[in-house]
Amino acid sequence: MFKMPTIDLSAKSLLMLSQLGVFAVFAYWAVEDGSGDNIDYVFLTMMAGAGLALFLSVPNARMGVSLGIPALMVVIGLAVGENEMMFWAFFMLLMIGPIAYMPAMAIGDPTLGLDDESRLLRLGLLWILFALFMMFLMSGLGSLAMEGELTEGEEEGEEFTIILDSTEQTIARGGLAVGILGVLVFLLTAVMGRELGPMRPWHGGAMAAVALLISQYLWMIGEGAPDYPASDLLMIICFVGILTLTPCIAYEGSSDSSESE
Repeated sequence: MFKMPTIDLSAKSLLMLSQLGVFAVFAYWAVEDGSGDNIDYVFLTMMAGAGLALFLSVPNARMGVSLGIPALMVVIGLAVGENEMMFWAFFMLLMIGPIAYMPAMAIGDPTLGLDDESRLLRLGLLWILFALFMMFLMSGLGSLAMEGELTEGEEEGEEFTIILDSTEQTIARGGLAVGILGVLVFLLTAVMGRELGPMRPWHGGAMAAVALLISQYLWMIGEGAPDYPASDLLMIICFVGILTLTPCIAYEGSSDSSESE
């Protein structure tokens, strides 16, 4: 019913730990404020269980996590009369789906039932979706770069606005340019199979990760930014691991194997 993964410093192991770390932080956020509501404990159990199920390779865990978490959020939203929960359910679908499937696709999990060509093509498209989601929706780098400010909502309906000065906005624009360039490098080398000199798919992943790190740096120093807890930093490290290690394992490994054949 499950398989205990090997824990070491290999790229595969670090990718699995990054995936687990995302769900661990989500579980922590559910009870971070210490309110102790029943819904908070539901989310704690849901996220912790999802992370462990994926980490232990429980059968059908990927589909259950990708569809089950958003579906449960919709049910909870209807039960408590919070229509905003519907939006967050769609938001989580866009985030959780790639996180659940990309490590398995990168490693080449046989339970996916995909040949290598189909697996790598779908992985490439899913990675691009995830990278753009991280830069424009999750981190708000697009708004910080183009408008120089970002307004986000907190719990209990409160909002905060991060305002950048001219220098910080220039940094944001540079980070966005690096991120978009990284997506293009990945698209051309991984999805379209073209040669870009010495550039490899994981170079695109590294550039997208740099863009994400720059956005979080601006969240820490921008005027009006909230306190930046350690859990947020852990989440970003996990996202960086997924963005970088996924193409490294999938395409470098497949390249090596094809050369040996």
